[in-house]
Amino acid sequence: MKNILATALFGALFLLAQPMLAQDALLDKLADAACACISKKDTDAMSNDDLQMQLGFCIMEAVGANQAAFEKEYGQLDPSDQAAMTKLGEQIGMKMAFKCPNVIMKLAGQQPPQGMNAAPAAQATGTVSGSFEGISGDDIATITIKEANGRTQKLLWMSYFKGSDALIQNPGSLKGKTVTVEYETIEVYSPQAKEYFDRKKVTGLSVQ
Repeated sequence: MKNILATALFGALFLLAQPMLAQDALLDKLADAACACISKKDTDAMSNDDLQMQLGFCIMEAVGANQAAFEKEYGQLDPSDQAAMTKLGEQIGMKMAFKCPNVIMKLAGQQPPQGMNAAPAAQATGTVSGSFEGISGDDIATITIKEANGRTQKLLWMSYFKGSDALIQNPGSLKGKTVTVEYETIEVYSPQAKEYFDRKKVTGLSVQ
């Protein structure tokens, strides 16, 4: 895993240029889980070796939590296969370089550049199309959309947008229907991770 940073930095632009495939979506999910796992630990007090070990545990925990999806895309993981384990660590590490760069930089004995504590937004605005899965949340609602490639998108419903009236009156009316959601990228703070993250805020919704 010691070569994660170098691989991540050289592969970052390549990753952004590629279409979202099933494996890519899975790697995103594993990287999110690994970052959430390592963020709960006191990495500042860890040595480089301890951090590397804990990061490995977090990656394996993420894989274990998504075992069925992982085996569907990659087959059964053999922990004794060092080449496969190294490749997996590099692939997830490239994703983590955007999601929790401070951890990856620390692993290489470097400090993250100023302003690189959260994943940069690919764009300020955009659209997501797919099947409307539902609404969740208490204080702030989250709209879940499942894209055609199987990737699940969760977007924040924080203020009025065109199309929201129908959801207020009948939240289940769009269940399973194909919709297009317009969004803008905003920065939100996570008290648990003690970092800022980019999230998608809904600005419009239409039924196809």
